[in-house]
Amino acid sequence: MGMTITEKICARAAGKDRVGPGDMIDAEIDKLYIKDLRFSKAEDPKGLFGLFKEILQGMGIHKAWDPDKVIINFDEQPARSTRRLEGQESAKQFSLEHGGRIYQGYDGGIGHNVMVEKGHVRPGEFIVGADSHSCTYGALACFATGIGFTETVGVLATGRIWLKVPPAIYVELAGKCPPWIWGKDIVLRIMAEFGADGAVNKTIEYGGSAVADLSIESRLSMCNMAVESLALNAVFPPDERAIEYVKQVSNAVFTPVESDHDAGYESRLRFDLTDMDPFVAAPGVPSNGQPVHEFVGTKIQQAFIGTCSNSRIEDLRVAAKILKGKMVHPGVRMIVTPASYGAYFQAREEGLLQIFEKSKVLITTSECGICTRPSLATGEVCISSGNRNFPGRMGKRDAQIFLGSPATVAASAIAGEIVDPREFLPQ
Repeated sequence: MGMTITEKICARAAGKDRVGPGDMIDAEIDKLYIKDLRFSKAEDPKGLFGLFKEILQGMGIHKAWDPDKVIINFDEQPARSTRRLEGQESAKQFSLEHGGRIYQGYDGGIGHNVMVEKGHVRPGEFIVGADSHSCTYGALACFATGIGFTETVGVLATGRIWLKVPPAIYVELAGKCPPWIWGKDIVLRIMAEFGADGAVNKTIEYGGSAVADLSIESRLSMCNMAVESLALNAVFPPDERAIEYVKQVSNAVFTPVESDHDAGYESRLRFDLTDMDPFVAAPGVPSNGQPVHEFVGTKIQQAFIGTCSNSRIEDLRVAAKILKGKMVHPGVRMIVTPASYGAYFQAREEGLLQIFEKSKVLITTSECGICTRPSLATGEVCISSGNRNFPGRMGKRDAQIFLGSPATVAASAIAGEIVDPREFLPQ
């Protein structure tokens, strides 16, 4: 029997000819991503850097594993708490003493988008990140998963990690993707099939004829949401679109791998995208998805395009296309947080920010922002392009968060209620 993409990458990282589901491996890391919050003292009184130095001393090691493979991003700019600020200062000190690339200010943005845009993600690589949404990177045909605080310290010290090779679910995307459907719609439909825990510690591997229709931005959004079904990772094949994108952002050599035709999968699912309706997830969990018509008419007070899930340049373009010449409903505050300053400046160059401003959209700095900070009062309803809609995620626990594509968010902001975005998309 052949191997899947994930199994091949795991085998290479472990120095083995082949591995299979359930095998324990000692894997060599190609990249480690760390967000600034991990350097704070939230998880340990010593903080990540303090604990790291203590472990190094105990091991008789004096320097971090490989500073060229460590990428740090400041996800909150400016820092809005002393804890976050202390974490950022600790990260700077770590970089001075041990190396590691820090992205902040106009070089940065939301870390998972920065990782991709700056060329740190390449097909065939084994990547871990100190944040659950590190699974995003699988859109570019690599293995990528989130790790915890202590695992991050261990990787910094050794450059290796123990991992159980996951079984894989093959998700075939068939048919022709309509022009009004984006990755967020597709993944919300898939998650509704999986349920809240339908892929625990598994790989979600996407394939099928419709993959060619999906932009890199849509693939990133879909892989980003994998952890919401408790998957270990998600991955797309290294097709021409993925390879071309990576070559545009990186000059590094990489070795893509594809699944063998006789690779083994725990299960297979098939979704025909032809004539698919836009999808929206009801409050509670992201797997509460249904076609948008089930929620049409739900009044909203906030519309949000942001987070590491959906605020890239494609998302900003479709929102601007819908908003152009129209105004946000007077009873709605619409907030747009670009995924990175790269996306922000490109949107400015294309005139998208001016469209947002004329439509009375609030544009924020590029950061994680209100994905996790309070913005919803008691009883308020938000339609968000984000990845989580748990009670209390964006404010009061009795506030409600619906999830949808940026197109659905923009159209609903104009109407003052959840609507089918097809009504607002130019023909």
